[in-house]
Order: sequence, then C-alpha cells, then structure tokens
Amino acid sequence: ETLDEWQMVQRNWTYLESIFNAGDIKKQLPSESNKFAEIDAQWRLVMKETQGSPWALSAGTKPGRLEQFKTANETLDQIQKQLEDYLLSKCVAFPRFFFLSNDELLEILSQARKPQA
Repeated sequence: ETLDEWQMVQRNWTYLESIFNAGDIKKQLPSESNKFAEIDAQWRLVMKETQGSPWALSAGTKPGRLEQFKTANETLDQIQKQLEDYLLSKCVAFPRFFFLSNDELLEILSQARKPQA
C-alpha cells in the first residue's frame, strides 16, 4: 500500500511540478501554489532520505510514511482539481479552448505573457 501511495505522489508531483514552476500559474492560483510548495519541500526531503537508503522497502516502512504519502496525495488531488477549475473558467471565457487538452491550454496560457513566443 505504501508503494502504491508513493508511486501516486511521484506521478502527481511530476505532473504538477512543471506547471507550478512556470510562474504564471503561481500568480493565478496563489493558494494552490503555496500548497504545492509545501508538498514539493516534503517530497524533496523524502527523496533525499531515500537516496541514502535506495531500498524502497526500508525507505517506505519508516514510521508515518504511509500517512505522509496519503496526505500528500489528497493535497495534490485538491490542487489538481483547482487547476482544472481554473482551466475550465478559461474555456468558458473563450470556448475554442474546449478543443484543447489541459496540457495544450496550459502551454498557451504560459505563453500569453510572452507575445513574441
């Protein structure tokens, strides 16, 4: 169970990390950006601890690790939901955005501040 939660955190963190490092989303979703920064710091700490002990079983059975991963997954799910709501609001404002995937829309929105791009 711990490894499943760990894998889920890794998958969600990897996806959201590139989005929240872009900058523009930080301005549009400051609360979610702060939540992600907390999860990011925790995740990096876990990875640093794991680096010293590369055996997943020993790193994953540390007391409290499962709860830490579950909490991180819940928070990452909330962040992703708010991000999807934000993207939906952009689609409602400009209906042609409905034809794009979330990743494509995020790319367009990140370029909106750079007209020469």
